[in-house]
Amino acid sequence: MNRQPVRVLCLAAALAVGCGEPIPTDNAPAPAVVARKPAQEEAVAAAPVEEYFYNPAGKRDPFKPFYDTRSNNRSAVDENAVPLQRWDVDKFKLSGVIWNTNIPRALLIDPEGTGHVVQMGTYVGRNWGKVTSISDQAIVVTEEYQTIDGELVVNPVTVHFPGTDEKK
Repeated sequence: MNRQPVRVLCLAAALAVGCGEPIPTDNAPAPAVVARKPAQEEAVAAAPVEEYFYNPAGKRDPFKPFYDTRSNNRSAVDENAVPLQRWDVDKFKLSGVIWNTNIPRALLIDPEGTGHVVQMGTYVGRNWGKVTSISDQAIVVTEEYQTIDGELVVNPVTVHFPGTDEKK
C-alpha cells in the first residue's frame, strides 16, 4: 500500500488548519512538549519594567544632513538672512572705512557691485559671521560654527582694501 498520498493530505490538512504543530506520521517522532514551570512564569511577571524616556536636548538632529547642500547652491538664501549674507565673506571688497569715531563703519561691495555699510555686530557672509573689528586698513568678520562632533570653531576672516598687501 502506498502511503505517499496520505502524507500529502495530512500535510495539506495541517497547513489549512494552521494549528502550528505538524501531524505525527509513522516515521517521524512526536515533538517534545516543554512545559513552563510556574516559578519561571512568576519570575518573568515579577521582573521590574524599566521605563525609558528619550531626551533630545543637546543632541544632534538625526534627520539633518551632515553636509549642508545649500552652501553649494548660490541661489539658495536663508529666509532670515540679510542681503549681506548671500555671499561668502571672501567675495566682498572693502571700499571705505570711517574708523576714528564712536561708531566705526565700513563700506563693503558685494559681487554684484552693490555697496553695504557695516558696523560692529553686522552679520556678513553665509556662515552668520559678525563684524568684530574695524580698523583703518581692514575689517575682521568672525564666523562661529559647530562641527559634527559638537566642537565650536571660531574662524576670523579679514577683508582688506583691494590691491593692498594682505598680511595673513
